[in-house]
Amino acid sequence: MTETPSTFVAHDASDLINALPTFFGFTPHESVVAVATHGLRRRFGFRLRVDVPAQQDVDAQARQIVQHLRRNGAEGVVLIAVTRQQDVALRLLDAIHRSIDELPDLELVIRVRADGERYWTDSLGAPAEGVAYTTSSHHLSIVQAVAAGQQILPDRASLVERFAAVVGERRRWLERSTDEIVAEVVRTVARTDPDQLGAVGMSVVGPILDRALDGRRLLDADLVRVAVWVSGVEVRDAVWARITRETADDMLRVLTLVAGSVVPPFEPAVLSLAAFAAWLTGDGAQALIAVERALDADPCYSMARIVLDVLEQGVSPVHWTGFVEGAACEPGEA
Repeated sequence: MTETPSTFVAHDASDLINALPTFFGFTPHESVVAVATHGLRRRFGFRLRVDVPAQQDVDAQARQIVQHLRRNGAEGVVLIAVTRQQDVALRLLDAIHRSIDELPDLELVIRVRADGERYWTDSLGAPAEGVAYTTSSHHLSIVQAVAAGQQILPDRASLVERFAAVVGERRRWLERSTDEIVAEVVRTVARTDPDQLGAVGMSVVGPILDRALDGRRLLDADLVRVAVWVSGVEVRDAVWARITRETADDMLRVLTLVAGSVVPPFEPAVLSLAAFAAWLTGDGAQALIAVERALDADPCYSMARIVLDVLEQGVSPVHWTGFVEGAACEPGEA
């Protein structure tokens, strides 16, 4: 799920299909995409991508998609299915269409099915045999997105790789480095009043984050220190508090670097913070990938479960302030 604003104007279904990589940072395959629109000019807002479901799951998937759109304040909906499974796509788009027709405050703007070579719409006069189209990495929507600093990956697997566990010789080096820094942290903790651990930890982590946010290059040892220190709840929560809608993009960039250098048993906190930052930017795809790795490391880690629940419920980032006041962890809860 994503709600990054778009400056690209789509004129037809081919433009919409070509713009899909800019919605999620990767090119969707075998996917169904729903995009919320707002206002008379139908500006793009919240968007989500799901895998094409099995036949028996079509109705449940349709209900979930519409629920997410409503929770995120959609006024109109653009539906795009890109898949070779056109029979399933048609059933799913029909089911979503029926649900939208039952809602007076939600309008279906356009529905598009595409198989990689041709697309079909319900627009008046659209040919039954579909319309041939091509995709291009030089399409205006992608050129504008890349010029603005967005990275476009070839597929979701490439995005998963961004949060994959480090392997090989680098992992062995990081494990040795982590052991050394853990010993350093243990010595510091041993001579620190428990009530001061958060402040002491942030005296180490804070300057590292500041350097990274200023665009300065971090050493591997800096990344490891952050990973080790945020495994403590007090420090994790202090870093969590620094992630706001204004800082989320920059914090995600830094936390992604840390996530690329973290080794067991320190993954859950780092990946949960990265997932939260991704969600707050509106990038649900990255958030889900990060939180899944956090839960692989520790299925009971409470911050990861909170973020996962937020994603599964389709909660909009604009509601975060109320969420903090009503449902955030109590201090000291992992």
